[in-house]
Amino acid sequence: MATLRYAGIGARATPAAVLADMETMAGWLVRTGWHLSSGGADGADSAFAEGAPAGQRTIWLPWRGYNGHRGPDCRVLSAAAIAACMEIAAPLHPAWERCSPAVRKLHARNVAILLGERLDRPVDAGVCWSERGAVTGGTGMAIRIAEANGIPLLNLGSMTPRAVCERLAAIRRAVPPS
Repeated sequence: MATLRYAGIGARATPAAVLADMETMAGWLVRTGWHLSSGGADGADSAFAEGAPAGQRTIWLPWRGYNGHRGPDCRVLSAAAIAACMEIAAPLHPAWERCSPAVRKLHARNVAILLGERLDRPVDAGVCWSERGAVTGGTGMAIRIAEANGIPLLNLGSMTPRAVCERLAAIRRAVPPS
């Protein structure tokens, strides 16, 4: 079975019940041949990481030590990778010029989560949460990146966990065996 990659992202303020669903889904996704790509933030990112063991996840960090993360599953973006990711993020952000350097790095990290460090290996799908499925905040940036790159992004703010899992299973079935 080919390993597929998915982005597990969402708001820091994701409701507790949704966080529990994310952790459960992450465990199911690991068992069905998916590898997590996430960003190490509190809330949704952490819930997905809890369900996906080290070795079956990649945590993209905007800088070393972000949120206390370290270990073999963590990847710190190089200065060149951050710059390349910012070139993609800047035109997708409604007020890039008002973002601090740290916030710009966080948005650049979202690009790497979805497209890979060299921007040449997009995830096969993404799962996120935003309130009522709205395009807002850091999750909104991820939604815009996914849309701009044709990545299916399934939002638990507007879909049930079952519907999301059914859609991911359909994506899995469409991939030829390796």
